Amino acid sequence: MDQSVFEKYINEMRAMKAAAIPVQNIVEPPVASPTVPERTPIESVPNNPQMAGKGYLIVNVTSVRGLYPVEGARVTIFTGDIENAVVLDEVVTDRSGKTPIIELAAPSSVYAESPEPSERPYAYYNIRTIADGFIETLNYNVAVFDSVTSIQNVNLLPVTTEIEKNRPIIIDGFDDYTL
Repeated sequence: MDQSVFEKYINEMRAMKAAAIPVQNIVEPPVASPTVPERTPIESVPNNPQMAGKGYLIVNVTSVRGLYPVEGARVTIFTGDIENAVVLDEVVTDRSGKTPIIELAAPSSVYAESPEPSERPYAYYNIRTIADGFIETLNYNVAVFDSVTSIQNVNLLPVTTEIEKNRPIIIDGFDDYTL
């Protein structure tokens, strides 16, 4: 790769970071401190009555198109919409931008073994990612399969205006996955 192209890219990223509003200068109305809800038992997840399996999820949080990991991002796994969310787990990313492995209910892998399954062979979950200095990101309909560790990449964008701070980025991953 041409070194000048790389240096130009790095300088553009530094300019974007410098233009971002520092979190310390943003004045927000006082809000009660959010409490982390108790973890919902895996058996009571409302996705599907046939949730006999367990799937796993790792969320990889980065900024600037995957170039930098975001340490300390709060990742919330939930079902339902954001107003009526049933929170299943809330974790924080490590210095590599990854969450610990999150165990989630999933339909049994038996459903995935049939060419025409009677039940959907995966469960849908939603992910909310928040980090200081970045725009909130919502990922809807992330598929989790029985006995499989799914990796969901979340790319956060830096806050550059007050308007952006209050507008989440919504990504809907709804799709019918075929095996």
